[in-house]
Amino acid sequence: MLRKRKISISQALTIAILIAIVQVCFTQLLAHSEPLEPASQHHGQKVDSVNKPPEYKIAVSDAQLSAAIKDLAARNLLLPVEGVSPENLKGSFFEKRGDTTHGAADIVAPRNTPVKAVEDGTIGKLFQSRFGGNTIYQIDPSGQYVYYYAHLEKYEPTLKEGDKVKRGQVIGFVGTSGNAPPNTPHLHFSISVLTPEKKWWQARALDPYEVYKTHNQKR
Repeated sequence: MLRKRKISISQALTIAILIAIVQVCFTQLLAHSEPLEPASQHHGQKVDSVNKPPEYKIAVSDAQLSAAIKDLAARNLLLPVEGVSPENLKGSFFEKRGDTTHGAADIVAPRNTPVKAVEDGTIGKLFQSRFGGNTIYQIDPSGQYVYYYAHLEKYEPTLKEGDKVKRGQVIGFVGTSGNAPPNTPHLHFSISVLTPEKKWWQARALDPYEVYKTHNQKR
């Protein structure tokens, strides 16, 4: 029969210190964990709570989202995949993907079709993730929006973070990296509205299809 061991005060203090050290290490791990894709979407995958930064919440209102769609429609954004016109774009923003909604537009095209910047801007980050694969984060000139290009086969060879890009400039090529179906090359394209504080984890995705549709209706 097992006896219950009594723990001394010094042993209890040692255990408490070890627990505190583990908590600190875990907090540091969270601080350096893989960033979320815009709008808290992981391409149809449930967001891992380990990746959630502090104050994780969506801070962009419906009214701000509607205003952003009108603003972007007035900018006449280029459709990012060469050879595909806005008229051929289909809405898939609200389609179910796993435990969440898609939150983006999928633009199907042959592998290695050029992907172009939708407008002038800055390459904020080139990032490889297990969901999005080879991805590009482009910041618009006003700093209000993030254009997100994912599942790229590869980047344009000379592209680097911090580059200023022009509307129509080739920045990458359509592919199936990340969790894209291997036989369905496409660009996963999203637009996110940033908060004034530029906290990417509080950004909110809007439907790219609505932007292009609104622009076409105004012509």
